[in-house]
Amino acid sequence: MNLLKYRTTIQLSITASLLVGITSHAAGLEYTKQSILPFFEPGNYAELSYAYVDPKIEGTDVAGGVDNPAANQKINDMMDDFEIWGGAVKIAPTENTALALIYDEPFGVDTIYSKGSEFNNSMGATEARVDTRSLTLLGGGKVNNNFWVYGGVEYQEADGGVQLAQNFEGFPIYYSLDIKNKSDTLIPVLGVAYEKPEIMLRAALTWRGEGEHKLKGHESLYLDFGGNTPEDFNDSALAKAVVGVPDDYTLGNTNLSFKTPQSVNFDFQTGLSEKYQLLGMINARWVEWTKFNISPQGITTVVGEPLAEYKEDAYAVEVALAKQFTPKFAGEIRAGYDSGTAEPLSLLGPYDSIKTLALGGSYDVTKQLKLSAGAQYMWFEGGTAYSKLPIEKTLSERTLAKFDDGTGYALGVKLGYYF
Repeated sequence: MNLLKYRTTIQLSITASLLVGITSHAAGLEYTKQSILPFFEPGNYAELSYAYVDPKIEGTDVAGGVDNPAANQKINDMMDDFEIWGGAVKIAPTENTALALIYDEPFGVDTIYSKGSEFNNSMGATEARVDTRSLTLLGGGKVNNNFWVYGGVEYQEADGGVQLAQNFEGFPIYYSLDIKNKSDTLIPVLGVAYEKPEIMLRAALTWRGEGEHKLKGHESLYLDFGGNTPEDFNDSALAKAVVGVPDDYTLGNTNLSFKTPQSVNFDFQTGLSEKYQLLGMINARWVEWTKFNISPQGITTVVGEPLAEYKEDAYAVEVALAKQFTPKFAGEIRAGYDSGTAEPLSLLGPYDSIKTLALGGSYDVTKQLKLSAGAQYMWFEGGTAYSKLPIEKTLSERTLAKFDDGTGYALGVKLGYYF
């Protein structure tokens, strides 16, 4: 089977798959799969992509407790829609070398709880906004006719803020973590790839290290004991007694550090049929979420556990079939599964595993300009969010909320230009 003459045209379907991939909503805080595939585009190349993502997850809180489940309240959709931008420029100084600069928005959180559940009270709503932006510089070359070695560095920037509203020991509380600065970090990236162009085969293995962020923030906590105004934790001996800390303990300015996880991506493609112009693809990913946690000093001391952490690492796999329908148009269907990070679920991202189904297409506007578009549907597995403390209570008494299985969709578009 000789697919070399189809390389330029059928590769358009890979471009469509990348667009679908950028709209994925993955485990933990992931928004994208941090793909480096623009590095392998032929010749000199540039792309710009945009995605709109709208997940929907609902559930029920446990405001009524285990003795009065009828008083539990519905949690309406608590995940905001969001947008993701991406871009890349790839230069080929020679036939066997390449340089690429890739822009990505790999991690984030966009959640807010509406009125009607215990996670939104008179003092405010449980809400989280976390944004990251990254630039990855890659360089590499062929060590022989088939093997590539590449590497580089990712510059990653992060900022955001978190507010929590719920009941503690029967009293409404409101906690806020206001971040005062943006953090940046440098992350190593290394990879190897094997290519056999005559059958459109490529297998690429990419490792990306962890990135350490350091932020300055301010913590505040208020409790409502039924008076005219909520009491500031720092000024209330009663509030400190309720949460069980010494009278001289206060919240305020804090230094916060967290690490975005290391990951490994495996991207495989091969031609399946010259007659039908078919291309098969597999993309797999591992992310080390078990070493991730966010533990602001003040609230961690008060509640006895991190603000956010995950129990298991995440594994994801996507399989795709692409076909060249006409000399200018290629299409693709793609299915995926992400293992999630297991229970307990986080209130700020309450879902476990994710299944996805996507369709994409790419059209040659001119010999140099390519337009790609994709749509993806997502199924989120629900579960239980609970607190580990107080340890003397049963699991059912420690339950914070139960979330239903959810759904979502994503739409995206990308322009690619060869120059």
